[in-house]
Amino acid sequence: MRLRSRAPGRICLFGEHQDYMGFPVIAAAIDLTIDIHGTVVPGERVRLQLPDLGETEDFSCLDFTYTRPRDYFRSTVRVLQKQGLFSAMEIDARVRGTIPIQAGTSSSSALVVAWCGFLLFAQGRRSEWEDDPTRVGELAYLAEVAEFHESGGRMDQFTSAAGGIVFIEFDGKTVLQRLPAHMKAFVLGDSHQPKDTLKTLRRIRSGQEGGLREIQRHIPADTLHRLGASDIDGILPRISPEFRPYLRAVLLNRSITLDAHAELSRPHPDIDRLCLWMNRHHEVLRDDLAISTPKIERMIESALTAGAKAAKINGSGEGGCMFAFCPGRQEAVAEAVRAAGGTPYVINVGEGLHVQEIE
Repeated sequence: MRLRSRAPGRICLFGEHQDYMGFPVIAAAIDLTIDIHGTVVPGERVRLQLPDLGETEDFSCLDFTYTRPRDYFRSTVRVLQKQGLFSAMEIDARVRGTIPIQAGTSSSSALVVAWCGFLLFAQGRRSEWEDDPTRVGELAYLAEVAEFHESGGRMDQFTSAAGGIVFIEFDGKTVLQRLPAHMKAFVLGDSHQPKDTLKTLRRIRSGQEGGLREIQRHIPADTLHRLGASDIDGILPRISPEFRPYLRAVLLNRSITLDAHAELSRPHPDIDRLCLWMNRHHEVLRDDLAISTPKIERMIESALTAGAKAAKINGSGEGGCMFAFCPGRQEAVAEAVRAAGGTPYVINVGEGLHVQEIE
């Protein structure tokens, strides 16, 4: 059997650094992908070529010993095996991608989602994502994040699995809603500034959890999720100065995300309002969470000057990518991003996980 599995990267429209706090996000899959092509026959050996990285993988699918940090190919096999979704097979495949690597557009999550889909299809388990994409999203989260005891949330894996523009809630049970609104014409800009995702996540998560923990001393626990932007001035003086910007970011970003969700739930949303909120969201990420950089700020300013309606940093930040929403101005904005030192990609909203048997 010969298979092709493809999964997209993602941009976060609203709610950056909120998913691992249990707060909602709005994200969009993009039409940059990770593709896995390969054959499956009886056996137990996995051989993978990764020409984009100049690497190869060769291991027994019966040996779950990790040989490197974030050993995603083995961890995915291990998670599926623990879930009773995998039995031994021999795989020869090639992995290629168009997503910028380690740049905040979820190339690793797309890789794990695509690999999950490849393995599940080979096992005759297409229903694990065709009936409900959150099922393969959860498996990918377990393989990428939980298996290595990392700090990330589920936004990346669920968005890659589902595709389109999605609203995801994490309060108790993860619930994904596909949004009917259509937004096209983005430009993604890679700053080529390296970033330490885990370090950034640890800093921001620690700050946000510290702020929430302190404020819970002053308010009933069941009112925490009802706090919004209008409550900021009344509650910030009650917590330590070191946690104030983090708590302010939590409340502002959640309020912006919920407003945007209401607008994007309409078939024909008010684009100007959404762009206003997107720009405001970036200001919170820049000023309160301090995840932008001078170069990314130049790229954003250049994009807006060239006619983009909104622009923000994307992903964990402190390097990586930004994106701009720029209907009718994609080429001009792409050139402006390039002139500011970034590598531009003209992108649109993409489809989710797709696996097929090929000739």
